[in-house]
Amino acid sequence: MNMNKMYFLFISIFFTIFLTSCGDKYLEVDKQILQTKIYEPTAIHNQSLQQSTVLYLDHSTCVIDARKNSKVFKNLLGQLGLYTDTLCLIKKDILEKIPNTDKSPTSTDIYNIINGIKDDIKFADIGKAVEEISKSNSQAILITDFEYFDKNGKNQDGFPYLSGAFKSWLEKGHTIYIITESYKEGNQDKKRFYVIFTDDNLQAPISDLLRAEIKDLLKDGVCTWFKMTNSDIGVESPKSDMVNNNLTFNVDYLNGFELITLDDSWDAIREYVMKLDKYGEPVPEEKSEPLISNIILNNGENYKISDIQIVATNITTKYISKDTIAADNLGMDISTINPTEINISDGFILDKEAFESNKLNVMLTDKIFTDGHLLDKNYGGNLIRLDFVITQVGLNPMNPNDFEWQSIWSSNNAICVSKSIDNALRDVNVIPTTPNRRVIHTIFIKTASL
Repeated sequence: MNMNKMYFLFISIFFTIFLTSCGDKYLEVDKQILQTKIYEPTAIHNQSLQQSTVLYLDHSTCVIDARKNSKVFKNLLGQLGLYTDTLCLIKKDILEKIPNTDKSPTSTDIYNIINGIKDDIKFADIGKAVEEISKSNSQAILITDFEYFDKNGKNQDGFPYLSGAFKSWLEKGHTIYIITESYKEGNQDKKRFYVIFTDDNLQAPISDLLRAEIKDLLKDGVCTWFKMTNSDIGVESPKSDMVNNNLTFNVDYLNGFELITLDDSWDAIREYVMKLDKYGEPVPEEKSEPLISNIILNNGENYKISDIQIVATNITTKYISKDTIAADNLGMDISTINPTEINISDGFILDKEAFESNKLNVMLTDKIFTDGHLLDKNYGGNLIRLDFVITQVGLNPMNPNDFEWQSIWSSNNAICVSKSIDNALRDVNVIPTTPNRRVIHTIFIKTASL
């Protein structure tokens, strides 16, 4: 900190103390009130999912062959037996449920049932099973070849019949993992799928256990692993160098957001951060600096964020209307306060160059001094909310060949899985720009009065 800054800060603190002792108003922000009455995150919290797991098996040649020939199946079987709560055998349109009452390592109950699958029961209603999973509140694992016939006996491997169920699961903020392996059924090349419906926020998602069992097979290319979700996009806030070091500040890291308290005046912010003179003109040979910096953006597995905007609101009166003590200290009657939110978004902008490196650096613009954006000393300060809002995304490419095979019912590839994945990830209610998903982070800034 240079000598001019130290002198300016000393004078600011002196006059703050002097004015406070003379009865000048000062806004205090209660972190608990901010957390419980103001924050109200717009992003959907993942709907609660039970830790229990249901294993759905296609009672067909697909599973019979897996039991005999699949390294993937054999590697997973131990964990499936130990952590499955219910076994569901898909027999045509019947979903036969069998509780796994003894999940001890020495139990052979579920293994005996699986080893007893010897009959190929054709026309398994895979669509019905997947719909049941998508509406459930438990983890699920489905092992199948996704060969599905509708009620009229027509094969559906050229139709994306899984789209709705996949979309429904992702809308809840959950995750789908798909393990795929190639195998032969007679002379026909086919694909076998192990689809894991889970939630990454569970204490012990079944997906972690299963991936650990096949890591060597994945490395050797025996099978593939694919993740579908819209809930893994977020930010990492730095624990230091978050706020411009020309300022005097404090950062409180709360549940889902930060509260930054700036002690400096807006004149100091204008001079030492925005690099503007007293007339609002840029200081020659000086370059403006970020107010907030080094927030790391994590794009997630399926989506690449191509644009984010800052929605900024001055919520000072809204906050005071919720905090009786703050209102009393300011000499205000809560019943007479108009709890407004003033849109001041034009006073903030993201550094586009930093954004290219997945960093969110927040710059101030001179629009922050627009009449009405910042409140005067009668309010004892300003409380500003910054919401980081996703406005544009792109879908990361996937390899459709991992999920397709030559249909035995037509001359085309079976696209029921690949197209369903694509449909679900592109759905307007799943993509991260949907209103319930697009706010990925929030910061509150407590500043001095204008």
